[in-house]
Amino acid sequence: MIDASWTHESHLIAKDRISRPGVKLVLADKINPVLLAFDSLTQKVIGTLQLDPAEHYPDFGHYSAPQFSFDYSTADTIPRTEQIMLGLISVDPLHQSRGIGRQLVEAGLKHARESLGRKQAVVYVLFQRKELREWYQRVGFVDYGEKRPYPDAANVKQDDVHFSVLRLDL
Repeated sequence: MIDASWTHESHLIAKDRISRPGVKLVLADKINPVLLAFDSLTQKVIGTLQLDPAEHYPDFGHYSAPQFSFDYSTADTIPRTEQIMLGLISVDPLHQSRGIGRQLVEAGLKHARESLGRKQAVVYVLFQRKELREWYQRVGFVDYGEKRPYPDAANVKQDDVHFSVLRLDL
């Protein structure tokens, strides 16, 4: 599901952000929920969404580089213990543009709100991926202009690759 879809980042990032063994570890994690979408005929996994409590990221929101400074008074930020991070979001290319990604995100947001007691969802999207930022905004996320550095600068293919942080109150 990595580079065959309408939405991939191989032109920006030199290697996959997660390896196959890394995906297996995430799926085996009993603490952080991973929602899966299955093909009803083959029962194969066709989509994933990981929900990860924001407090698992100790440096979340703390960057000293001037290009990543941010006036938090412009965003509806709340304590990390009330936020959920969305990650490992993917839909098999053969099943895209059918609403599966939206269904996964909506189910994840509902679970985060109702079962985990979270009040805000946060997603990091590569700034250069305008179509993804727009997709999340159509789902309801807000882009307040908050930026975060890409964590593995040695593997970027162009200058100024960074994340936009989008938020959605639950």
